[in-house]
Amino acid sequence: MSVYRVLMPLLGGEYVWAKGKRIDVADSTVVRIDTDEGISGFGETCPLGANYLPSYPDGIRTGIGFLAPVLLGLDPTRIGAVNRAMDFAMRGQLYVKSAIDVALWDILGKAVGLPVHALLGGRQMDAMPMYRSISQTDPARMRE
Repeated sequence: MSVYRVLMPLLGGEYVWAKGKRIDVADSTVVRIDTDEGISGFGETCPLGANYLPSYPDGIRTGIGFLAPVLLGLDPTRIGAVNRAMDFAMRGQLYVKSAIDVALWDILGKAVGLPVHALLGGRQMDAMPMYRSISQTDPARMRE
C-alpha cells in the first residue's frame, strides 16, 4: 500500500466559513493498493482542514499506516471482510478507512471488469449537476 499527500491550492485563494475558520489548500490523501494479481486500486479522502469536520489530514495518513499491516494477506475483493478487519483493529475513524474502502471497490471493479457504479447498483443519471461552495466574505463579493 502506498499513501500520498496531495496539496491542492483552492480556486479563489481560500475558503472561509463560520467564526473565521479558513483553509487555503486542500490537504488530500490518496491511497494506492497493489494486489498480488497486479491490479492497483486507488482511493482518496480530503477533509477541509482540521476544524471543519471531525477528521484531520495528518490523522488520516497516520491511521492508514496503522491499518496497513492489518490488511496484508487479506483478499481485497472481499470488501466486507476487509472492513471488519479494519473495524476490529481501529474503532470508528471512518475518515481514515474511507480511502482504503474506495481503493478496494476500485480493485473489485477492475477484477471483474465493471465500473464501480455498476457494482453499487448502476448509474442513476447521465450527468451530475455540479456546485461550488462560496467562501464567506463580503455579501457583494459572494454574490459576484
